[in-house]
Amino acid sequence: MFGLGNIKSPLTGGDMEDPITTQDMVIAPSVRETASEDGAVLLDIEQGICFSLNPVGLRIWELLKKRHSVDQIADALAQDFPISRSQLLSDVVEFLQSLEAKRLIHRADHTVARQSWLTRVFPWAKERAQLH
Repeated sequence: MFGLGNIKSPLTGGDMEDPITTQDMVIAPSVRETASEDGAVLLDIEQGICFSLNPVGLRIWELLKKRHSVDQIADALAQDFPISRSQLLSDVVEFLQSLEAKRLIHRADHTVARQSWLTRVFPWAKERAQLH
């Protein structure tokens, strides 16, 4: 519903067994954004991947940056969309799980294993760098 998509493929949801809350979420430091009235483009400079957000996705992203709770985000969206609160909550959580699955956000208490796009493309580069 909120339009986060990898330029090449859509995102999928995350694991419902570990509920997501915005209080423990941190935007990855390698993420850069450019926003317009049409939404936003997120660039993860470490992964070398661009993602697009529609205007609703951008609104959630901005509220996330301001550390709003899932409930507060759903309340803000409820003012603009005639959707049930339970559906809004479900959609917001699914969107946040998609952001987490793509490593655009992560839980503050979790260490994120990072591998640059260059090392994924040229795996031998990491080995060569360690030799020098």
